Amino acid sequence: MNLNKIFNFLFTKETKFFIGSTLFLTLASSLRHFWFNSASWDLGIFEQAIFLISQGKQPFSTLLGFHILGDHGALILYPLALLYKNFPSTYFLFVLQSSSLAAAIYPLKRLSKSNKISKKNLYVSYIAFLLYPIVFNVNIFDFHPEVIAFPIVLDIFVSLKTKEIIPLWKLFLKIFFILTCKITNSFLIFGFGIWLILKGFRQLGYFIIFLSTVWFNFIAFFIIPYFGGENATIFRQAEKFGLNDNLIFDISTLIQIISQVFVQIFSISNLEYLFLLIFPFIYILLNKKRLKFLFNFIPFTPLIFLNLISNSYPMKNLVHQYSLFIVPFIAVSIQESLSPKLIEGIKNYPKWFQKRSSKFIFFWSLVTFLIFSRFTFFFGPFHNHFESAASRREAIGMIKNNSSILTTNDLVPHLSKRKNIKFTDSKINYNLDEFDEILLDLKEPGWQSNKDFVDEIYKNLIANNRWSQKYEKDNIILFEKIK
Repeated sequence: MNLNKIFNFLFTKETKFFIGSTLFLTLASSLRHFWFNSASWDLGIFEQAIFLISQGKQPFSTLLGFHILGDHGALILYPLALLYKNFPSTYFLFVLQSSSLAAAIYPLKRLSKSNKISKKNLYVSYIAFLLYPIVFNVNIFDFHPEVIAFPIVLDIFVSLKTKEIIPLWKLFLKIFFILTCKITNSFLIFGFGIWLILKGFRQLGYFIIFLSTVWFNFIAFFIIPYFGGENATIFRQAEKFGLNDNLIFDISTLIQIISQVFVQIFSISNLEYLFLLIFPFIYILLNKKRLKFLFNFIPFTPLIFLNLISNSYPMKNLVHQYSLFIVPFIAVSIQESLSPKLIEGIKNYPKWFQKRSSKFIFFWSLVTFLIFSRFTFFFGPFHNHFESAASRREAIGMIKNNSSILTTNDLVPHLSKRKNIKFTDSKINYNLDEFDEILLDLKEPGWQSNKDFVDEIYKNLIANNRWSQKYEKDNIILFEKIK
């Protein structure tokens, strides 16, 4: 690539849009963290693991209680740690996550050449994609390695849709990258295989299905139990689906499991979930060829089906990461709805929509963003720790780098670069002697804790002559073990 090409790339509208979007998303996630609203689950978990890997240590998560590969088999954390070693900051993870989401602009630009939409409509499709509530919500909700796979998923989707000629080794390299980000991405790749078969690419489709199945079994039955031990089998997730992990392979309970799944699929919560997913782009259903849109949804159905059969609330909303991979389908569908060329395009919409399609999509996206995104939290709930923020930072600054720490859930992400850190969970009976320092917030005990529990820890530390109080201000108390 010569200098002219580099210069032209850097000053394209897409690159400016990418940089602007990255900065906006990074600012949002950074502010949430800076104001002490990030959490041990999941930012603390992943940063501790990435930090330990970057230091050449075993990434044993003291928050989970096992090796990080025993969680979701996210092998991507190892190459990610190489980057982190050069930029050892929580904010680097935010930049990486935000830029991964914003990078979806580039595959959408490639798609626009096939759709032959106007520049105006192209930029509307960018904005509508970024304003889809899940994009913003996932971005500010801590850090998740599967988000890094997002632009690659969209890239593959666009390539296959437009029938681009891609070398098989490049396709498989991209698929491998996606698979290494999280075990459940196997379901996504499996869906792509089904989609390809239905499109007539049978050999490729069957191979991708085979690849995703092998990978899932490799991670589920070798990597996770090997690294995580007894506490980290794939079946620890069974409770999310209303199942007992001991009964998964019990044939006698098969009918019970099937009936339970059937009841769950047709539950009110699933209707609400589907409504939330569809509502921000419901105008697509106005298209006469809406079934052709739905055909594009096939690659993403296995993951959505997984959410539907779950009884876990985080898997059925627009806040958490579990529904992120419906967004490539939405991004492509939005652009196709603005295309004059495609059979799914503008001409198949009602006349009132044809005349105002770009304006309608822009304003509808903006309205649904304001309703369903957590943007408004920056003007209310995210101010919870304003009064004690300065005191929290003072106390954190006094903690030694290598200390073993017990603290509250929302303080963990600010102290996770260490071998041993845990948060105050009222269901756990802690041996306080395993820690070097203990940082408490008596007013805000944090997730999974309560004031009585934290007060009891405080009383025990005060009464114990092996501990000295190092800091106290605004209900922020720091204790240090006397050596």
